[in-house]
Amino acid sequence: MADVDNDELTEGQPDPTVSLKDFQYVSQFAMDISGVNIIVAGQQHDPDGNSVTVTAYDALNNQVWTEPATRVGVGQYQVQFTSAQTSIPGYYTLKWTFSIATVAQTTETWIQVGAQNPEYDILPDPMKDIVETTWSRFSDMFDSPQGGPHLQVYFQTNFSRGRLAQLLKIAVGYLNTMAQPYASFSVDSSPLFPYQQWGPLLEQRLYLETMKHLIRSYIEQPMPNGVTVSRMDRRDYVDRWNRMLDHDERDFKSQLDVFKISMMGLGRPHVLVSGGVYGAYGPTRLPGSAAARARFWSRFY
Repeated sequence: MADVDNDELTEGQPDPTVSLKDFQYVSQFAMDISGVNIIVAGQQHDPDGNSVTVTAYDALNNQVWTEPATRVGVGQYQVQFTSAQTSIPGYYTLKWTFSIATVAQTTETWIQVGAQNPEYDILPDPMKDIVETTWSRFSDMFDSPQGGPHLQVYFQTNFSRGRLAQLLKIAVGYLNTMAQPYASFSVDSSPLFPYQQWGPLLEQRLYLETMKHLIRSYIEQPMPNGVTVSRMDRRDYVDRWNRMLDHDERDFKSQLDVFKISMMGLGRPHVLVSGGVYGAYGPTRLPGSAAARARFWSRFY
């Protein structure tokens, strides 16, 4: 869990105390929902008295708040955060306590409260899911204390879900305009990009746009001269990311072709199966140069 003693802590700042777990992301001041499923012997099961209590702890294991969870179904319990509960960015553990047949039970989930990102916060939930899925594809990078690209370690950068939300608009714009037919899909208004059918395509494009953003961001890596102290040289990150980009864009091309073809209205072709200007005697039955002409069976004077 990351230390949240600093009020200015954001999702991009590394902290060696963070446990490497899968955190549910919650924007600062957001009233999001977190929940658990209680399963006993493979079946959803309610605890004694349908009573579940949620207690939040910060990185120093200090209790931050506690409240009863709300039952939403058999074995399903959730809590909706208040803006006060998500006011301080950081990493938190949620301990869910209850009893099964009078035996006390405890389970844990984890949330990350990130700094406000208007570009991310205004996205509809399906688009947030695409951002989250793309974020997870970079979450196990080697050269970062928290996982994710090393870029987010630097103080002067702002690599965050808000940045991916901005890149998502670029990704949709690319899909709209890169080839005919032109489209006018959006990420947050009508017409909304058809994520039910083409969500994987948009996710792949956002992934590629993120890679291109990393390549641009690593261009300005200076070459130190006259420096004898050893340092980590990351200047070749641009080349490494470019090689990965070339590889993944080949896979994306086939997805893109299917997407554009689907928008051409080719699903209901109309075929002339008989007749036409030639009647029953089409060009294949007429000899010589007459094969390319209409056949008239009467003379005109």
